[in-house]
Amino acid sequence: MSLLLFLLILVLRTIDLIMIGTFPVPLGTIIGRALWADVLTFLSVIRWIVLPFLLLYMLVSPRAGNAFYISLIVLYVLVSFSLNLYFHQTSVPLGADLFGYNMHDIKQTVGAAAGSVPMATLVGLGVAVVVSAVAIVLFVRGRIRGDRRGFWFVLACILLFWVPVSRSLTRSGLRSEYAGNIVLNKTGFFLAKSADYFFPGDAAYGAAGEDLKGDPLFTYKYLQPDAFPFLHAQPAGNNLQPFFRADSVKPNVVIILVEGLGRAFSGDNAYLGSFTPFLDSLGRKSLYFENLLSGGGRTFAVLPTILGSLPFGKNGFAEMAPGLPNSLTLMNLARHNGYGARFLYAGDASFDKMDLFVRNQGVDSIIDKSSFGDGYRLLPANSGGFTWGYGDDELFRKYFDATPDSGAPRLDIMLTVSTHSPFKIPDQARFNAMAEQRVRSLGLSAEETAAHMQYLSVYASVMYMDESVRGFFRQLQSRKDYANTIVLITGDHRLPEIPMRSKIDRYHTLLLVHSPLLAQYTRFSSVSSHFDVAPSFTRLLAGQYGWDIPQEATWVGTGLDTARAFRNVHHYPLMQTKNDLADYLAGPYFMNSGSLYRILPNMDLEPEDDEDTAGKLEAGFAAYRKRNDRMVQTRQLLPDSLYNRYVRK
Repeated sequence: MSLLLFLLILVLRTIDLIMIGTFPVPLGTIIGRALWADVLTFLSVIRWIVLPFLLLYMLVSPRAGNAFYISLIVLYVLVSFSLNLYFHQTSVPLGADLFGYNMHDIKQTVGAAAGSVPMATLVGLGVAVVVSAVAIVLFVRGRIRGDRRGFWFVLACILLFWVPVSRSLTRSGLRSEYAGNIVLNKTGFFLAKSADYFFPGDAAYGAAGEDLKGDPLFTYKYLQPDAFPFLHAQPAGNNLQPFFRADSVKPNVVIILVEGLGRAFSGDNAYLGSFTPFLDSLGRKSLYFENLLSGGGRTFAVLPTILGSLPFGKNGFAEMAPGLPNSLTLMNLARHNGYGARFLYAGDASFDKMDLFVRNQGVDSIIDKSSFGDGYRLLPANSGGFTWGYGDDELFRKYFDATPDSGAPRLDIMLTVSTHSPFKIPDQARFNAMAEQRVRSLGLSAEETAAHMQYLSVYASVMYMDESVRGFFRQLQSRKDYANTIVLITGDHRLPEIPMRSKIDRYHTLLLVHSPLLAQYTRFSSVSSHFDVAPSFTRLLAGQYGWDIPQEATWVGTGLDTARAFRNVHHYPLMQTKNDLADYLAGPYFMNSGSLYRILPNMDLEPEDDEDTAGKLEAGFAAYRKRNDRMVQTRQLLPDSLYNRYVRK
């Protein structure tokens, strides 16, 4: 039975590699490491099966034992193929993040994938099913007489419980993120991540943070760390002030969060080539932060990090709703300073509990897929009949239809959805042609061109988004309130469907700040993140435009770095998925699941072997996790007296 399981694991791997077809590293490397991952997965699975099989076989009947094992083998084949299919659709393996979503969110995600499964995938499924059925029939017909080999096999399986395999099942050791994901056994990865989620080990925090005293990188002095673990004095200085003209009129602030916008395919020196000509041109008339990092690898993190520089909690800050800790953010501070506040999303605002989060922050209104009204065009549905919501051009049209050209100052947050799987957009043929022309203009080799053409629909959706943003600015500039508006554009994370080259690539986006109030245009190559937006803009709006803000804050970030040259003066965690807080950034270093890397000026990563530096980052990460865990337990970020002073009831 175990030989049958191992055979089917190899069959599934063979089908998986054939379906991938093109590899970023030599095939021999892929096969060797993939085989090792499959062996480890096999060993980790059979240790859980052998004892219940043996008890059924001996105490009930051989038929009961066989039926039990065959049922598990069939389940393994179905689960494994589903996880491989998920990887082919997203280019990232599915882990315990599955358990961070409610059934409504899962249905939307599955609906987006339904109807977009390639024929080659269906053929692969058919082959897997046929081979599995034939193998099961042949193996079940065979008879093996019991002897001492069975005893030694059972003993070996039991001893496997004392062999740690989880770390090897979730890491490949390859520098390329995509190649590393290919060689992982997707079922082994999922099982290991799930085990870590449901049975977490005791966190060995030790004297977390003690080694960081005196290090200028770790600047915050926490005021009441036991009661309010993130409360500290408001950071000093206003590094955005030199770039803006002061005014007695409070400016409108519009934040456009673009689904999946990554620096890999936008801006100068984008390593995949830029597919955003308008954003590139607008960036030359703006403050352009080319090395901005998102707080998370999925959409769940973007609103709490952008608006509040908030900690993650267990599964993302918004997932704590409806029992969210009181917090002071850009949104409720804007309300305190006489602003209206709105959130517009082209999809379903209940996804990732975004609606609950912004309502907690005092939003005046939410406009989403359910409340657009008549006269707006949904994105084309996939063959399964699913659509995420409205196109980017329709979102911007709705924004202007619902926005007067005068009145009280506004804070408006918009989140787009077009650059999301299944990448169905209006006028698909035209944008496919534009994307193909752009690919062919990049001067790539035939092999590189073919690799790009695999993702033509993705690039087409990016170019459609770019055209929609062009239309947004064209209309914005015709309005009277344009002269008094600050627009921020960033991505919620880098879309994963185009393979990523490194662990940090999933977070690498950009921040573009455009306004007639700018005194100068500048490009910044220093590293900042979504955590730094709220600290910088609250201080800017207080210093230049009269906002009343508190002297204390709970920001995780310290503020946008306005150094032109490449550097990183920040330290913070980055959360890949709702259940995977594995990444930490500090100075020129990045740590992923205990592996240390140096951040290169092009935002690639280079493995680093430095135990002292690794220890310092581990201590910083542990200090954050201790504060984060305390916040989750106490549900406290700041005193009620401070919160009530700035939040209107």
